[in-house]
Amino acid sequence: MKSYKILSVGDKLKNLREKYNLRQEDLAGDEITRNLISQIEHNKAKLTKNAATVIIKNLIAICKEHKFDLNECVNYLMEDEKGQASKILDTYIKELKDLSIYKDNTFCNKLNEVEEFLANWDFKDKKIAIFELAGDYFCNINDFYNSSIYYEKVKALIDMNNSNENIISILRKLSMVYFYMGKYEADIKCCEFAINKITNMNNEYYYIFVFNSALCYIELKEYKKALNRLSAIEETIKKVNMDKYYEVLMSKAICFQELKEYRKSLGIYDILSEYIDKDNYEKQILILVNTSEIYIELSKYDLVEKNLNIIMDNIGKLNNDNNELSRLYFEMSKIYKSLNNLKKAEDYCSKSLNYAKKTNNYHMLNNIFIQLIDIYTLTKNNKAMTNIKNEFFMLTGKENKLDTAIMYKLIGFYLNTEDIQSLKEIYAFTEKFV
Repeated sequence: MKSYKILSVGDKLKNLREKYNLRQEDLAGDEITRNLISQIEHNKAKLTKNAATVIIKNLIAICKEHKFDLNECVNYLMEDEKGQASKILDTYIKELKDLSIYKDNTFCNKLNEVEEFLANWDFKDKKIAIFELAGDYFCNINDFYNSSIYYEKVKALIDMNNSNENIISILRKLSMVYFYMGKYEADIKCCEFAINKITNMNNEYYYIFVFNSALCYIELKEYKKALNRLSAIEETIKKVNMDKYYEVLMSKAICFQELKEYRKSLGIYDILSEYIDKDNYEKQILILVNTSEIYIELSKYDLVEKNLNIIMDNIGKLNNDNNELSRLYFEMSKIYKSLNNLKKAEDYCSKSLNYAKKTNNYHMLNNIFIQLIDIYTLTKNNKAMTNIKNEFFMLTGKENKLDTAIMYKLIGFYLNTEDIQSLKEIYAFTEKFV
């Protein structure tokens, strides 16, 4: 695709003369002077509407005489640099929309071109449109880091004191991306800002922000805070959207499970299992996984075995692009590890790792690495641990962020095995991040 150039009025006149092989006096005619044309071409005089009309009139006559097609008009000559820039940005926006379906470098290359062009112009509305398109693109390819950067740029440009759909939309997108990145505190702040600062928010968005903040509190292990938020929307959401209501119940069951209130948790899971569509394999498997974890705590291993058999029969029915596959396989790995079946625990954790890398779920990757390190420590698998160490180095370099929990677990393993070379490698790699 071509790049676009903004022309001064003087450059436009020069291009016209070159295109039609004309002299300055040909453009001037009898009504204006050749000297005025010269001054305009050198940007020393301003083009007036009257002068532009004369120039186009003379061009029409010349083109008619020589049987040329004339594509220029008075508006073309009068359009200033800002007007041209606005039209070019509209074209760029359309091109970015068209390119957003591709996963190669064409969108990013065009975006770089657009941002370079934008550096010289201050069109807030067009910046918002471009940055939101970029945020959407990176979100769709699971590049949540870059997605958050562009959504944050949009947020910075929007007037947060003027409530409108644009504010709500971008805050909702930011909340989603923050969650996938594991930035739960930032997500909660985003949700609380939306709830407390935006007036006249409709109920649908209100439920979304309250629910999202509850999910963040669950990840932060602040289960009572999560329950307070879930209870605040439970009854009202039940009246308008049963699917969302079941999501609220699922989250409440998880909270009770983590608080070791197993009777309450199992009671909710029983309700969900009955009412959620049997063909909704993702939700049904999640219920089976979670109840299995409770049964392990209650030493009801026969029920764990029963659940695992049902899971085995159904997990293959999930779409390979399902974003929850990594989490489901990870939870199954935890179950098998609790049952001391380290072979299956490793197998499912490895599957979880593959899906997490496929979807760029970096926060999930950190949990998976810790689980695999624990498994390989128990099985004394030095070769597999080396692979995890190298994967950890690559992830840290890509994110430019060091997970100290993983680092300490690796150090602990290599201290126990007295692998000085690996300890030196970890030290050399991680010292620049500390």
